[in-house]
Amino acid sequence: MPQLAVETFPSQIFWILIGFFAVYFFMSTVVAPNLEETLENRAQHVGSLVKKAENLNSDAQKIEKNAFDALERVEVDYAEIESNLIASFREQSMKEKEALYKVFAKESRSKSELLAETSEKCFNEVSGDIDDIVQAAMLKINDSTKRNIARKRV
Repeated sequence: MPQLAVETFPSQIFWILIGFFAVYFFMSTVVAPNLEETLENRAQHVGSLVKKAENLNSDAQKIEKNAFDALERVEVDYAEIESNLIASFREQSMKEKEALYKVFAKESRSKSELLAETSEKCFNEVSGDIDDIVQAAMLKINDSTKRNIARKRV
């Protein structure tokens, strides 16, 4: 076998060194910089997605706080209207009280329904916005992660 012949050892050692340095040079100048650049880009992309998710989360919390504040204001306004109507009941005669009671009951029901609808719309809007924001953030992170995994495999 020629590879075991002592006379060919210097030639084999020479070509092994040439091959090793060629591969080393290729890896250090082409492969390693590309790999480092890819890892840096990935880290930056994941960082930007995390920042976006944090911003979306803070926006969702602000929207939720505003919705609850609006609901509180509606409840206070409703209490004021109710107290004003009760005060006007006390000032009226018996016949007027009966007429006002009918009006109050009708207005109370309609305002209660309106309040319930308004509060439900506000809550559904806030919940929908929060869900949409969270889903969008999760989809972006998911897509980014899938792309990065696919790049790693390639």
